Amino acid sequence: MKRKRNLILLIVVLAVLGGVYFYLSKKPVKDNNPAKDDNPAKETKSSIEISSVDKDKISKITLQNSKEKELTFEKEVRTVKETKEKTADTDKSGKGKDTKATKDQKEKDKKPKTETVWKNTTYIPVKLDQSKVEDLARVFSSLVADDLVEKNPKNLSIYGLDKPAATGTALLDDGKKIVLYLGDKTAEGNTHYLMKEGDPRVFTVYSSNGEKLGDSLADYRDRSLPHIDLASMSYLYLSGEGQKEIEIKKSDQSKEEAQYGLGAFQLVKPYKQPRNIDSSKLDPKLEGVSSLAIKDFVDDQPADPAKYGLDHPKRHFILKDETNTLDLLFGNSPDEETIYFKTADSDSVYTMEKSLTDFMNIKPMEIADKFALIVNIEDVDKVVLEGKGETHTLSMTRRTEKAKEKDKEDEVVTTYFLDGKKKEEDPFKDFYQSLIGIVVDAEKDHTAQGQPDFKITYYLNKGSRPERNVAFIPYDDNYYSVVQDGDMESEFLITRKRLDWVMNDLANLMAGKTKDKD
Repeated sequence: MKRKRNLILLIVVLAVLGGVYFYLSKKPVKDNNPAKDDNPAKETKSSIEISSVDKDKISKITLQNSKEKELTFEKEVRTVKETKEKTADTDKSGKGKDTKATKDQKEKDKKPKTETVWKNTTYIPVKLDQSKVEDLARVFSSLVADDLVEKNPKNLSIYGLDKPAATGTALLDDGKKIVLYLGDKTAEGNTHYLMKEGDPRVFTVYSSNGEKLGDSLADYRDRSLPHIDLASMSYLYLSGEGQKEIEIKKSDQSKEEAQYGLGAFQLVKPYKQPRNIDSSKLDPKLEGVSSLAIKDFVDDQPADPAKYGLDHPKRHFILKDETNTLDLLFGNSPDEETIYFKTADSDSVYTMEKSLTDFMNIKPMEIADKFALIVNIEDVDKVVLEGKGETHTLSMTRRTEKAKEKDKEDEVVTTYFLDGKKKEEDPFKDFYQSLIGIVVDAEKDHTAQGQPDFKITYYLNKGSRPERNVAFIPYDDNYYSVVQDGDMESEFLITRKRLDWVMNDLANLMAGKTKDKD
């Protein structure tokens, strides 16, 4: 009987406890921290969303701030020019056949491809850095607060929001607007106060976002210049105060002049005769081209170019590749670090870091070959040497031997002579290298006077010229004037010792001596 009473008592206790648990689980918990609602800083920051829309639906952005009374960017759809590729399949016979896929592709190709870009509408059109305008659009499309400062502020002046430092407005495709007001910088220094139109709350946002509302057009302009692919360079022009004019052209190997030993590029100015380019000297200098960029935007509609020294530019630089041209004109320097410049296709004036132009201080002989006259031996039938009281003739005869097998090419057999006497090929070619290897030692514009001490005449078997010659006329006790093709207006000097070396090599060839080879 006692055991039965205990069991009943235990059931009653359990029932009471269950009822208490049910009551407590359903009863709202009273908040004993009344300051919590007034302390929004304890909210999860990642949940404090100010603005969230699809960025692609923003069609127009307007900024108003101390730098800009009104700056407007609008989206524009442009047609993209592109080269169409063939899409036809090929059957076993090698003929193209149209499948449904290729027909669909052809229909698609008929439609011009387009791209959407931002353009400025409140100034004369300028090239924009599209990525920077996109970053500005993200401020409106996905703006999250660093902190919620006050829900219902009574005094906006303490945040600088009674008279905002900047106002930004984004217009959406559906006509709706997002308006943001930028206030003062906070005491921390890395955030700004901000409000959104239609929302009474005051937030702080990181300055990297907020400060974009206070930017000017210059902050969104493209500072890059046309890109030049040095691997496909085709032209270079450079002139300036205190330096010789330089012009380099890509050789046209289809012309007869290409047979005279010219390389891939010709230095056609400043010298009378084209000279080969030493790419190992030129290429490192031109690497500086990739660093050229606009520093500041000075004047897009200059009334007087002379103000910037651009009425008579002090330097002109042109570089071309197969598709692009970089054409720059440089003027005065507003200070020691910068220089005014413009592009040839625009009146806009910019500045550039002056140090970026140092690579343009190129001297012609730094990049050109220094040979007095170089002619390919394959283009020559005879060479006459006159000087030191002697005349000698190098000559070559060539005959073609037909190939004995069908898959073999015909062979050209050359016989070499010095003054009519047959010579071995190697020593003959060694001496020929001595002749064309004569290099100049100095630039000197002057008029040569007198008769040559030594003259080399090449009789050619190709091209429009029957011969080329170079003569060496005494200039002083140490140098000869270099005279090409009878033009007495000489540009170069060589030391007298160089001809002594040539005459020594000639004596060795006549004596049948050969150079030691490793």
